[in-house]
Amino acid sequence: MMTTNKDTILSKIIAVSEKLEGGKLEENTMESCRTEIDCLTKYLGTDENQAILFALVFALQNQKQQAVSLCDIAEFLDYSLLRILVFRKDIDSLENMGFVYMDGSEGRAKRSERGGYKITQTVLNNVICDEPVVIFKEEEAASTEAILNDIFELIFEYSKDELSDLEYKRHIMDKEARYSSNEMIKNLTSLFPDDFDSRAILYYVCHTLLHGDELLTCRSRGPTVESAIFRSIPLKSSFCRKAAMKNEKDILFTKGLITKRYIDSGEWYRGKAQKMKQFIFTQDGIKAVFGNEAEKYLSPNSCMSEIDMTMNVLTEFGEVYEDDEMKQFEKFDRLGEIETKSAHLPLFEKTKKVIANQNHRFFLYDCAKDFSIGDESGLTRTLNDLYKHDATYFKELRSMLDEEHPLVKGGFIEIEKDEVVEKSTATITDKTIELIYGENADLYKKKIVDKNIIEPEKIKEKELFYSEQVARQIDTLTQSLAPNNLEAMQERLNNKGLPGGVAAILYGAPGTGKTESVYQIAKKTNRKILHVDIAESKSMWFGESEKKIKKIFTNYRSLCKNCKSHNESVPILLFNEADALISKRKDVTKGNCAQTENAIQNILLEELEKLDGIVIATTNLCDNMDKAFERRFLFKVKFEKPSLEARTKIWQNKMPDLPEEQAKELADRFDFSGGEIDNIVRKCEMNEVIKGKRPSRDELFELCKEERLLSDDSRRIGFGC
Repeated sequence: MMTTNKDTILSKIIAVSEKLEGGKLEENTMESCRTEIDCLTKYLGTDENQAILFALVFALQNQKQQAVSLCDIAEFLDYSLLRILVFRKDIDSLENMGFVYMDGSEGRAKRSERGGYKITQTVLNNVICDEPVVIFKEEEAASTEAILNDIFELIFEYSKDELSDLEYKRHIMDKEARYSSNEMIKNLTSLFPDDFDSRAILYYVCHTLLHGDELLTCRSRGPTVESAIFRSIPLKSSFCRKAAMKNEKDILFTKGLITKRYIDSGEWYRGKAQKMKQFIFTQDGIKAVFGNEAEKYLSPNSCMSEIDMTMNVLTEFGEVYEDDEMKQFEKFDRLGEIETKSAHLPLFEKTKKVIANQNHRFFLYDCAKDFSIGDESGLTRTLNDLYKHDATYFKELRSMLDEEHPLVKGGFIEIEKDEVVEKSTATITDKTIELIYGENADLYKKKIVDKNIIEPEKIKEKELFYSEQVARQIDTLTQSLAPNNLEAMQERLNNKGLPGGVAAILYGAPGTGKTESVYQIAKKTNRKILHVDIAESKSMWFGESEKKIKKIFTNYRSLCKNCKSHNESVPILLFNEADALISKRKDVTKGNCAQTENAIQNILLEELEKLDGIVIATTNLCDNMDKAFERRFLFKVKFEKPSLEARTKIWQNKMPDLPEEQAKELADRFDFSGGEIDNIVRKCEMNEVIKGKRPSRDELFELCKEERLLSDDSRRIGFGC
């Protein structure tokens, strides 16, 4: 049989309560426990009445497992309530000294009857452990920040295993008793009176809110970094809480107090930047915990914006999507839950409307997540995360590589193919970027390189000299591209089911003003030019050229859309020196190069067929143009070398100081194009800078003779037969 040590303070309290029960504090009952009462008064540093009341509250609190009212004490002593009120001042003194505290929400006038008293946790522990009593008087002056720092010191010590579970809980509850008047402490103990773990977690979240980031070292767990929040509660309960909070089924989530977000951790995993999952307050959570002080912590940065929430969900989505340890059915269920809970966000709401297949949406979300953190989506890896290597995996892979997949045909993703299939990538398009970022999508779209865009205001106005026929054709083309005329023409063509795009080809001898004519048309019609460098569009890598040609038209459509949003005219897509693109088809039996060139032409023909803008091509070798291109070009303008009269006008225009007779002589003597005359003029300007004077007639004629590598009267030198 177990016996109680009669020398402990607890044994004295037990003896006093047992002897006084029903005794009405009469003299004989008081004398029977005089020794124990004297020990208590000495231990507590109080008078006799206060020591007795302390012992009774202690005993009744532990028997009833609830707060003790004056009514409870009166009943225990067999007193009337009126008579026990004599001791009201004594129990108030115990409260002021920090031995007991009021538990309940009733006003002070009624608290002794309904709310009741409890021994503070610190004193309770001191008595049970037979330790000297430690009094923590309420420190109402302590700020919430100071209180949280005080509590966080305990969390920090506990995280380093310097406190046992029991010691940790005792110390936290001591702090709660010490700062019981603080509104945050009141609210947390009211929200979770019997749930220590929830209070500890929220103290950690409070401290993170005040300091901006977590102050405990977090742990790397694959592609994400694990929050240190779970080190604020005992290990035995952290596993369950971690699982519940991961799936947002924890009581802190269901009460709407916290949410989770992902932030950059500064760590890397398998070449990818790691995100840290962090638990933060919701606006309602801040209000519930901090009460009247909530406004102080409800800063603009305390809650996430719509785009932040979208990025947060995408990161959470990716964490589940790429979880190799999760079973497939669990993964699909969890991904579906994430999508459903995020249905209020535009990305998920709109995507669900335009993409019916759930798995296709999941694939797109993961690609969007990779884009948001600056990573590429490996095609095979992303498919494997969703399907493993089952039959669906290979079906989807083949469909994407053949560009027959709904996500590709719908314009949501682009596939960058590689000879090594595992190196192929999937990239979201501007269409998907618009779904993610809405009105701010232009900030994230891949910009067309500025060097390839020629603004109309930067084009210098020049006078060009044409033959009568070319002048008429260029004038018709210019008039057709005038903004009002083009819009009216396109509307009429569309009404008749005809293509509304305008494609023109300017062909003929080099140096005859084809490219400059395009510039001047753009200048007069106030249109930008997207200038395509043909050499850059042809790649040494098999398959790359086709992608580059497709990208040209993708960029052009983006530029058109951007111009339209800024109320600007439709730009001109200029293929300068397009000989290599429109030449006759090659025999496919002659190798991969021929196949690639034919594939490029097929893409170009297809794009011209569905053109809704303006394309102008220039070429010197029209005789070699494939017949399939002839009907695609609405305007076909042939540039020939200028006539004698035109050459004379060009000389006079370029060199106004040149006498008319000398201009006619130069035009008659040298059959130059406009570009060649430009070269002579440039040499004259350079000559004047070097020598300080204009070249003489003879010097000018000498410069003309040197312009061509082979003069008209030269003869080929070589071996004949």
